[in-house]
Amino acid sequence: MTGGAIRMGTSQPRRLLLVASLALNLFFVGLAVAVAIQEARERTAVPAPVALDRSPAARIDRLAAALPAADAQALRTRFQGALGVIDAAQTASRVAQDKVRAALAAEPFDSAAADTALTQLREARRALWRALHGVIIAAAGEMSAEGRARLASWVPPDEGERGASPQPQSR
Repeated sequence: MTGGAIRMGTSQPRRLLLVASLALNLFFVGLAVAVAIQEARERTAVPAPVALDRSPAARIDRLAAALPAADAQALRTRFQGALGVIDAAQTASRVAQDKVRAALAAEPFDSAAADTALTQLREARRALWRALHGVIIAAAGEMSAEGRARLASWVPPDEGERGASPQPQSR
């Protein structure tokens, strides 16, 4: 019996060692699973939307990307020719935006001044769009029938399509 008592005494540390080893193994397996799940989530995460460049040059480039090469070149050439007018209109639009910000932040608030500033902003933006539309119309007169057809069917990217390459779309 004394031999059995000695065995029992040595098997107790073995049992504790076995339980500790199993617990440690379960901890590491859980850690590995957690890391694998986190990596899978990072791979499938939706990337942040790309900010759409709203400059006149970027708008013309997106439009030109949907056109045949010769027609795209005609559009870009017309844009370069009107760059002085477009830059002046864009500067006027930015100045008008600053006036709106100042009018809205003024203390005390003057609704007539804010209304005047917003009216000036609308007019400045209209002037910018008129200049851009003039470029498009002038270039369309030099385009092929296919280029004008693509121009007619082109739809600018939506908010949800930011960063997507522009392609002509039919409605």
